[in-house]
Amino acid sequence: MDKKLKKKVALPGQLISTEEEFMPGKNTFEDNGEIFSGSTGLIEEDFKTKEISVKPASEPVKLRPGSIIFGKVDVVKDNSVLIEMRNVYGMDKKVIAPSFAVIPVRNVSRDYVERLHDFFKVGDIVKAGVSKILPGNNIDLETNSPELGVVKAFCSRCRKPLHLFGSSLKCLSCGNTEGRKISKNYLLN
Repeated sequence: MDKKLKKKVALPGQLISTEEEFMPGKNTFEDNGEIFSGSTGLIEEDFKTKEISVKPASEPVKLRPGSIIFGKVDVVKDNSVLIEMRNVYGMDKKVIAPSFAVIPVRNVSRDYVERLHDFFKVGDIVKAGVSKILPGNNIDLETNSPELGVVKAFCSRCRKPLHLFGSSLKCLSCGNTEGRKISKNYLLN
């Protein structure tokens, strides 16, 4: 196999390529023609198959309360947010888990939450903690601490990445300003 390995480290939600250059491979996901890392690890570009992947830096372990996940907001309802889990970490290792989990409104913030649509939007990349593993492999997540929340958000008008200015997010393309439950680890300052 003729693989050229680039020694570049990728973080969850980081843009690593476009669909014009490569097809998404393992531990990656595509959104609007751009390919993002789904885990922390080394970027692998296979020029023969035109596929880009991220090789995780750790071995699988069992998911448990307290584990940290990175995921993409799939659905925002009045009382919960459905997260498609992209990468799960516990004890600094990748975790095998069901692909979807829920953030109930009570676990979003320590402050009163009137509308979940003000805290999350479809497509946002979220860092969340596992609060409960319920019967049937249902997972409750939480974002009610400063390091948890949205780590990368996209403009609801033009879908370009939002940049953090103080405590609000602004689109540098169209000028739109939005709010979210922002993690202190937000990626674009």
